[in-house]
Amino acid sequence: MAEAVVTRKSPSAKPGQAFDFRAVYSAMPADRIAFIKSGVSARKAKLLFNRFQLDQKVMLDALGLKTATVNRKAVNDETLAIDEGERVIGLVKLVGQVQAMVEEAGDPEGFDAAEWLSDWLRRPLPAFGGVKPIAYLDTMEGQALISRTLGQMLAGVYA
Repeated sequence: MAEAVVTRKSPSAKPGQAFDFRAVYSAMPADRIAFIKSGVSARKAKLLFNRFQLDQKVMLDALGLKTATVNRKAVNDETLAIDEGERVIGLVKLVGQVQAMVEEAGDPEGFDAAEWLSDWLRRPLPAFGGVKPIAYLDTMEGQALISRTLGQMLAGVYA
């Protein structure tokens, strides 16, 4: 499963992309769990954060990750703790969900799911009482709420 989740030579992967967003989103939960338990690379996580066109500290804080710890682990080519890796893979899964939504809805040519999600996460959302969705990335329950809200948008439900 790790090969399916981690992009090595996928034609759909963009340069510098560490994860295959769509594969993570489409993977069976047991496979994602096994991948998380096998260790999520801190280096690959940092590559992911670069895709969000935000200061890395903003993404690290949003995910409840300590900047010094992630940087040290990236330099030493270490993996994140399981709970940290789970939150990172949860973010990857959200990008994959947006990518899948656009692919199912029409022509995804030129659409950057990570860039769109980055922008959407930073906008106050009426469905969240005016809170920005990025405030919910640090817990799995919060990520599930974000995922449900994205799904409701595709279904045309007010979000």
